[in-house]
Amino acid sequence: METMNNTANGNHPIDVDNLFNRTQKEDNRNKGLMKGVFVLYLICTILYAVMLLFNPDPDLTLTDRLGGMCYVAAFLVGTIYFRREYLIYKTLDYTLPLMQLLEQTEKRYRFYSRKWFPVIVVVSLIDIGISISMTGQTHLWAQSPLHKFLIIQGIYWMFVFASGFVGYLIWRKRSRPIWRDAKALLSELKD
Repeated sequence: METMNNTANGNHPIDVDNLFNRTQKEDNRNKGLMKGVFVLYLICTILYAVMLLFNPDPDLTLTDRLGGMCYVAAFLVGTIYFRREYLIYKTLDYTLPLMQLLEQTEKRYRFYSRKWFPVIVVVSLIDIGISISMTGQTHLWAQSPLHKFLIIQGIYWMFVFASGFVGYLIWRKRSRPIWRDAKALLSELKD
């Protein structure tokens, strides 16, 4: 086993072989997850397109169809995003030189990156779709459209932020150690 002198948290040397074993295991888990979510989003894209856009039912109002367009657009963006992420994990090459492999690993496992832009688009489009669909409903609990809109936004974003926090906790437990070790080794190799 190859061990580098640099330490990720200041108290132990980083075992390169162990790092890449952990990385491969996490990459395989993420590949399966991305494939599953891709299939789910593809199914939702088709279902919502049929139910809310191409459905000839005269009871579907314009607001239902506009909200449906937002859902379909959100699921379509999600489908493309998760397909791309799946292909990234599927085509990983662990035979690359160490420096290049560490750069890819550090980039793949960092928390803040451009990869979140499509996720923000999906969350925003779903928010717009829910707002259009629910605010236009006359039988809901609130008196004014503004009151409905504010309640919908509060509930929706509470769930989004709670989900984001859970995602962060999962990243912190599973991915951050890999990211931190890859970043420390990369820093050492560049020095």
